[in-house]
Amino acid sequence: MRILLTLALFALTGCGQILGPYSAATNHADDILGAPDTRPGTWGTTGYNVHTIQFHPPAGYRTRILRVYGDFQGWLRKNASGNCVGVLWGLQTTAPEGSERVTPAADNTLIYRQQAICERAPFYLEFDTDVSVAGMLPADNKLYSKAAVFMNETGEPVHMEPSFTIVYQFEKENQ
Repeated sequence: MRILLTLALFALTGCGQILGPYSAATNHADDILGAPDTRPGTWGTTGYNVHTIQFHPPAGYRTRILRVYGDFQGWLRKNASGNCVGVLWGLQTTAPEGSERVTPAADNTLIYRQQAICERAPFYLEFDTDVSVAGMLPADNKLYSKAAVFMNETGEPVHMEPSFTIVYQFEKENQ
């Protein structure tokens, strides 16, 4: 019976063409104030941090991200001014920025969440996103987790923490 089940699973995954799915959870924290934003139509400060998530598929395979779920939360440590700040978090591949098919858009961005906060109230955003269509990573098998602030008029850094689980699989590269 066990041999039949193994053979059935092997056949379902394309004779070893797909390994997984697997999952891994991660978290990182950033405190970002930013630098003065001089772009037209903006104000305050802007800045970001990038964390690289490196997948390690077997030789001849690449990583496909299937689903990402978790939360993005943060807060200002001080802010008696009542001024506001925008925060955002996203996952990007190392593929080129932009899109050949859609303007303005970014084909290399799997998920993008943003929020505006004022006062000292914390923010909390939950997400559960199927990213399988755009989830094939380039050959470097890297995923960037980016946290940012924009139009920060508070004068204070923002503490941000995305905590998320990545569901992924390894797919045999075409030869």
